[in-house]
Amino acid sequence: MQKHIRALILCTSTLFLWATLSANVAAQMDAPVFEEDFEHDLSRWQLFEEQAFQLVDAGDETHGKVLELSPAGLAYALIKGSDQWGAVRIEGEFRFPTERSAYLGLVYNFGATAERTDFGSIYLKGDGSYLRVNPWRDGNASRLLYEEYRTNITGDDAVKTGQWHKFRVEVKGPVVHFYVGDVDTPKLIFPHYEREGGLIGFKPRIAGTPVWLDNIRAQSISDFSYDGPPIPAPPSYKDKMVAEWEAIGPLAGASTAIERSTHAKKIVADEKYGQLQWRPFETDGRGAVITGRLTHYLGEESIGYFRTLIHADEDKDVILHFSTVDELSLFVNGKFHSFVYRQGYVSGPGYPWNAWYDFTENPEHAGDRTRIALKKGTNQIMVRVRNGQFASGGFFAAVEDVE
Repeated sequence: MQKHIRALILCTSTLFLWATLSANVAAQMDAPVFEEDFEHDLSRWQLFEEQAFQLVDAGDETHGKVLELSPAGLAYALIKGSDQWGAVRIEGEFRFPTERSAYLGLVYNFGATAERTDFGSIYLKGDGSYLRVNPWRDGNASRLLYEEYRTNITGDDAVKTGQWHKFRVEVKGPVVHFYVGDVDTPKLIFPHYEREGGLIGFKPRIAGTPVWLDNIRAQSISDFSYDGPPIPAPPSYKDKMVAEWEAIGPLAGASTAIERSTHAKKIVADEKYGQLQWRPFETDGRGAVITGRLTHYLGEESIGYFRTLIHADEDKDVILHFSTVDELSLFVNGKFHSFVYRQGYVSGPGYPWNAWYDFTENPEHAGDRTRIALKKGTNQIMVRVRNGQFASGGFFAAVEDVE
């Protein structure tokens, strides 16, 4: 009898300890890691272009002082220590005080080295009331690669000038859920930025008018609060893309040795750059080759080479189909073939210069189509990229049979 009593006591104690630990863990996950009402100073923020950020009186007792973010080049305010948070939820309020052009940009997974600065970015546009994905790679915006993620904010949640609105963002690894108004269903889920951690903060538009920010609160989370289907529904086009690539770079200039090499060479000897090796380069989840991950925009090393190998059972012609925001130089089996232009040059003045995931099926997003001759066996298709265009840094590619 005593053994049964001792066993019952032990079991009860274990369950109590487990429940206590679970409650403590849950409490820690829900505990705030950061709160800011902007009533004092900006000592907990790391500011780039300090003149872009100041505390101003909102003119009402509810908000008191707020953070005004004014356009000033590459300006952003990062929360010190936020790179140690892990998965996190950030909530706050924003207001666009004027009718003119402005946005509030979320900065996440920010990382800087001596060579370059990279960060994810999603911005909420004031005049227009929409969300847009806009990662920055070495100081270059890349919004033209993600046009399918542009999301209008409508109905009761629509952004109105002169009014305060609530937002919520959840970041876990490379994935972001962005809420505006409604906190049950995100307006946008973006999974395609390559960095999985870094500092978090906010940025204004490069040019335009200010945006106000107040009552920022961050807390650790174990997982996203929304577990429904992706928003928007992801495109199912990756299997139609050329998705196997290798890369060399970044380089400060073109390399004749690379351009004349063939598939047989994994290592290329260049007089200026020495021994260069082709290394695997992953596309994103849509099949896009994000060249801005490799090439520099602000730095001197703006050149990158990307190649794919195509097998042919016989000599034949195929169509290389591109949708690109970079201007590409195309080489086939060690010989220059042609230039591949941004979509705007092909379709005429004023046409959006986006790179589109559905370019193989949507004639409005057709891009550039080039006929090439394949030899029996392995063929090397190579492109040279020179970064330096605003909102550039990537392309989609497909191989199509000649009809």
